[in-house]
Parts: sequence; structure tokens; C-alpha cells
Amino acid sequence: MCNKTLFTLPYRGILRIRFQMVSLFVFVLLFSQVSIAQNWVLRWQDNFESGTLDEDNTWNVEVNGDGGGNGELQYYRRENITIEKYQDLNCLVLNAKKEAFSGKSATSGRLNTLGKVYVQYGKIEARIKIPSTANGLWPAFWFLGNDYNGSNWPYCSEIDVMESGHSAGIASGHQSTYMGGALHWGPLSPVFIHYQDYTAADAPYSIQDDFHLYTLIWDADSIKMYLDRDKFPKASPYYSKRINADQPNDIYAYFHKPVEILFNLAVGGAAFTGIGNINNVTALADDGTPAKMYIDYIRVYQKGDAGEQFHSNTTYTDTETPAEITASIGTVTQTSAAFLLNGTDNSGSVIYTVSYNGTTSSTEAASGTQNTFVVTGLIPGTTYNFNVTAKDASGNAATTASIPLTATTSPNSDCAGISNVASESTFDAGYSYSFTTSGTDVTIIFELLDNKAGVVAYIRNYTSGSMIETGMTNVSGKKFTKTLTGLTIGSVIKVACKFAFAGGLSVTRQLSYTVGNNCSVTTAIETSKSSVPRFYPNPVKNVLYIELPEETNRLSVYDMVGNKVFEATIPNLYNFDMNSLKAGIYFIKTESSQGTHYSKVIKK
Repeated sequence: MCNKTLFTLPYRGILRIRFQMVSLFVFVLLFSQVSIAQNWVLRWQDNFESGTLDEDNTWNVEVNGDGGGNGELQYYRRENITIEKYQDLNCLVLNAKKEAFSGKSATSGRLNTLGKVYVQYGKIEARIKIPSTANGLWPAFWFLGNDYNGSNWPYCSEIDVMESGHSAGIASGHQSTYMGGALHWGPLSPVFIHYQDYTAADAPYSIQDDFHLYTLIWDADSIKMYLDRDKFPKASPYYSKRINADQPNDIYAYFHKPVEILFNLAVGGAAFTGIGNINNVTALADDGTPAKMYIDYIRVYQKGDAGEQFHSNTTYTDTETPAEITASIGTVTQTSAAFLLNGTDNSGSVIYTVSYNGTTSSTEAASGTQNTFVVTGLIPGTTYNFNVTAKDASGNAATTASIPLTATTSPNSDCAGISNVASESTFDAGYSYSFTTSGTDVTIIFELLDNKAGVVAYIRNYTSGSMIETGMTNVSGKKFTKTLTGLTIGSVIKVACKFAFAGGLSVTRQLSYTVGNNCSVTTAIETSKSSVPRFYPNPVKNVLYIELPEETNRLSVYDMVGNKVFEATIPNLYNFDMNSLKAGIYFIKTESSQGTHYSKVIKK
């Protein structure tokens, strides 16, 4: 969103990110919850709660009709900036109207924080509801170098976090989803040169229906921009650019200094919207009814990293404590317990700590979003007393001092279990096992949970008094099976499993199983079937454990751009080995007679 009389925006070299599988992406975002781990401290915010725009310490209202250097059609007026109650929130509102004023055919609003609030590096977020851009509106949330003097663009640098209303979105009929982020920079002398990097993203859902959160994360290495990180904290950025010294065009020289904050709602602009005539603007009513851009809040966070700067004419201290903290036990297996955590805080996130037996585990999750946090490494058949506490990154503790919770892990049984006990060498994560009798045959399954490559497995049968070793059949990943036939019901077999892998081998403890016993006792391995699919742990490093409500299911796995990376028919309990997949976001689709379910999984 440029305001320079020297500038005509060519938008050359546009990179368009087309999100594939839009319906899948939307379902994934709606149904998945992922924990995050950061340490942002809220440095400053304006929630507009006073009902009055703070022009003394924060905002400069721009009044001009220069067309922003882009052939825009509006005259920016003070009267077009208001603070109004909307959805029970006090919001800063920019009003665009079709009306003649001082030689212009429309009026609107624009304001900035030049010289009053400026920042270098950190996380800067604004929660905004933009109007329907239709044909002709150009809302923007952006930054200029705080050294901007009215004539030193692009030397001052420019960061555009959210722009909507581009002519490409109009041409494709995607006005409600088409948005972009950009950087502009370049020298003034000895020759004026303008460099730009613009990314247009066709979002997977409308950004013009309600409030959405736009986030800039900026450090000495890169600039990244995100959509709705409060709901989807692990979503990939829609814009990302390295700004360190190894980048071309000396980009690093322009984006390591403080910037001011700007909001505006432009009308037209031949270079961006492709519209230079008010008669072609369909986004504004002929009767002068305004189109409104609502800003719920603007917030600045920092971590205390080297190079960070922040200036404000007012001192801000975050004293608000996390509220509405809830915690409950979710699914408990033989070695893990899931915690369902929720709470709110003005900092945008809440840090939860789960304590037990002198051990603590923490996760940071988006404010107002239920987070599933899984504690692993528990012992089967053991009762644990947990305590959950919450705070924000500024150290403000929730008024609820501690929430006590109790959970008992599922025990191992004669038929199935999990263990890391070895009879030879050692195990890290361990192994799972199960025995099933069908007629006079016993099917044995072993799965190695350790992170090993090139795994093969052998059954060691000790039943006859001497050890007989035979190979097992690979089912998938590091899961192996062997069926012993023609056994006598009521007899006892004694077996162990040898896992051989690159660099060594490990042998399980010797297990005894009574032929014909299919264990009426419920175990986590065989009968912990939920009415909905479960995927854990998430994020996952090696093996994703999948529990499904039906015996036969179709599993499809897609990467971020919609490429299918895996497909198979799987049973209700399935261990999906993700070691061969790159780190990133994957979308899981499971199909059964009960319907289709989508989820999102993060591969670390």
C-alpha cells in the first residue's frame, strides 16, 4: 500500500500460491488443534476501549487527496475515522463512501503511528474485519520505516502485511479470498531504484466474512506473515522472505530499522485494483452508505532478542492474568495421558504447565482455543496425580492457582501391551505386542517404537524349552506379524521378538500367552476405540498412532500443497511410520462406513 508520487506499481514477478484441496484444508483447520511453543511478551496494544482515538500519544490522522501515488480515488478525511461498538467490541473504523469532496469522487480514512509508536523486530498482530472489496476497495495493514519523511520512499522501506482487492482477484472472481503480502525497498541515489517482492495468496476461505487475525513475525533473518494464527497456530506463512546479508539487491540494508504502523481503506487505484474511475467501483453504494473496515486491536510482542527496539509515548505493562482456565483429562492409554486445556489472555496465548511426580511439561497455546497436550512416557497400569497451572509470557499467573487431575494408565494384559524391558541390549521408546487366537492359530504382532532404520524382526519361540528363531512378516513401518498354527487350546506359548536394525539389535522380554485367551479385559492396544478417529502424538516426530472406530478404513495422507504421499487400507489400530516424510504440515483423511474425517498433523 504505497503512498509515493514517484511510484506506479507494476506488480512484476508475482508469485501466486494456489491452495489445493480447499475443502480438505478448511475441514482440517476446523477440526485440528495443535500446541505451540513460543515465548512472546506483550509490549504494547491498542484495543480502542476508551472510545476515543489517542492522537496525543499513538495515532496521526492523515488528511489529503493525493491519491496515494497510485491513482486512488479517495480523499482521506478525519471524519471518516471513528470508534464504534461492533459485535460488543470497541473498534477503530475506517469508513469509505462514494461522495464528491475536494475534487475527489470518494472519501475514506487512513492513519499512522509515525514518531509515536515504532518497532524493530517482533510479532505484530491486528484483528481486522475488512469490507467486501467487490470491485474497487483496497484495505491494507502495513508498515513504513519510521524515518519516512514524505519523499524518501522506497529507501525508508515498506512492509505490507495485508492487502486485498487486487485486480487479479477481481479477474478470477476470488475477491473474497484473494490477498497478499509484500516488501518494497530501494535506493534514492545515485539512481532511484524500486525493488519489490509481492506474494498473492488465494486463501482457503473468505477473509471478508468476519474478523481475521493478520500477523507479522520479523527478526534479523526473515519476515513472515500469517493468517488466523490464533485459530491455526501451526499454519504456514502466506508470505516469507529472507532479509539477511546473503540476499540479493541489498535487501538486508532496508529492513533492520524501526517501522511505523499504518491502516487505510483506499478506493480504486489503477495499479492495484485496476480501477481508475468511480463509475466502475461496485463496492460502494451510490447513496453514500459507507463500507467499513473494523480494527479490533493492534498488538506488539517481543522476546528480548538482540536488535529488538520498541518506542511508545506511553508506558505499557501487561498485568492482565489469564482467565477462564479449564483443564480435563482426555484419552488415556497405557503410556500417555491427553489433557484438554483452554483459557484466555490478552497476550494472545496461554502457557500451561502439567506437573506430576516431580516432572513438569509445558505448552503454549492460542488464547480461547482448546488445546490437546499429551504427556507421554507413563507406566502402564499406574495412577498419576497431575496438577495444571497457567500463566502468560509476562509471568502473570492465572487466578486459578492449580487444577488437580487424576488418571490411571491402562494396564498390560496377557493379550496386548507396551513395554521397554529388554532381554538383550536395550530399548528407548520400547515396543508394543499383541496375541490373538483364531481357531487353533495364534497371530502375534510386535512393533518397534524406537527410532531405528532398516528394521527386520524375528520371533524367538521358547515354548519347547529350546529357542527356535524364525522371521516375521512386515505389516507396515516397523510392525511385524507371525502366525503359529495347530496349537492346543489352553496351552501356553513363550516367545520374544528380536528387532535387528542398522547398527545393532534389541530383544524384547519373554512373553507368555495362553492359547484361546482373547482377553475380555479392555486394553489400550486392542479395544480403546473412540467414536471419532484419534491421532497422537501431534506434533509427531517418528510414528503417528491412529485409532479408528471401525475395523476397516481407508487412509489418505496429503502434503501442504495437496500431493498424496500415502494411501492404504488400514485396521482400526494403525501405527503410521512418518520417518520418511519431511518436516511440515500433513492432512490426514480417513474413510469408513461412518463417513469421512479430516485432521491436520505436524511432522517435526
